[in-house]
Amino acid sequence: MKRLALFAILMFSISAVFAQKGKVSAASGYLDTNDVDAAKKAIDQAIENEKSMNWPKTYIIAAKVYTELAKSGQDADGIKKAVDFYKKAIELDQKGDEKGKGIGKYEKEIKLQLTFFKPDLTNSGIEGFNTENFEQALFAFENVLYINALPMFQEEAPGIDTAIVYNCALAAYNAKDWNRAEKYFNQSIDLGYGGGDAVLLLDQVFDASGDSTKVAENLQRGFQKYPEDERILTTLIQYYLDAQQNDAALEYLNTAIEKDPENPSFYYARGVLYESIDKDEAIKNYEKCLEIDNKFFNALYNIGVIYYNKGVEQQNVANDKTTTKEFNAAMKVANEFWEKSLPYMESAHEVQPEEAAVLETLKGLYYRFERMDKYNEVKAKIDALN
Repeated sequence: MKRLALFAILMFSISAVFAQKGKVSAASGYLDTNDVDAAKKAIDQAIENEKSMNWPKTYIIAAKVYTELAKSGQDADGIKKAVDFYKKAIELDQKGDEKGKGIGKYEKEIKLQLTFFKPDLTNSGIEGFNTENFEQALFAFENVLYINALPMFQEEAPGIDTAIVYNCALAAYNAKDWNRAEKYFNQSIDLGYGGGDAVLLLDQVFDASGDSTKVAENLQRGFQKYPEDERILTTLIQYYLDAQQNDAALEYLNTAIEKDPENPSFYYARGVLYESIDKDEAIKNYEKCLEIDNKFFNALYNIGVIYYNKGVEQQNVANDKTTTKEFNAAMKVANEFWEKSLPYMESAHEVQPEEAAVLETLKGLYYRFERMDKYNEVKAKIDALN
């Protein structure tokens, strides 16, 4: 009698297990007939039941069901849930059963289903970009990388998908996830993918996150990898200019001019550098800039300012003279500087007619030279702007 009772209990337990595993098979069958609702109901029951919740197959089918729910618009988080289910299937398959047996039994099936799933995951990433849901895009592309990195895939296709890494970087950048953006842009640059764009976007990441300590290192690396990309060189020069590291800026400016001798901006930048140490050398560089582009406002204005300030300095010298003769001689030199300043200020005014600093300087110069018609004209413009 006892033996019959034990047999009955055993048969009941086996039946219960098969009943719940039957739910998994039923869900798979419903999928085959496109009855996604019924498939969901069956697989949800299987996931909740202790007899089937530790079976890898449960989660393989669950992933398939929720992928279809996502594709049919019935579950906005279906792709995310599918990823979690595949990860759970892999985890359980690596554990084996209660006795540790059967490890890797479902690996081939998991690999097959993941192969079919990757395009869906990629499409989810593309959709995330198209709808500006960059968190979704980042999740999708990161998990494509995760799948590709699994040993079951690395055996056949070792390496890394550089385009997917770059997509992760772009998604993180647009999601303002600066830490992950930094990670993936760095990886892209190391892999040689994204060109100068990757370097410059990483520069923007550092700017947005307020991490200025890595800016120079990134731009220097970028310049070494892409020496022909003028954008990187220009950004690097600007960095050194802003940081007042003039020697470094001058070194890169000289390199830039060698590579592109017809770029007026480089001569202008070198002129700015020289202003604090050698005004004459600054003027030479501004003049070279104007040879290439005679309407380069900042070069016109800066030369005008240099000569104007020289005139003011000479006026101060004149004021210290003790005789009329010495005063007049010193003021003659001051006026010569102001006369040199005038045509540059006039040209700067032609380029930017409403620039207040230029108008004020012109007003002062016209007054000094008693050109009252011009003085009144400029004064009227200033009054109108005010």
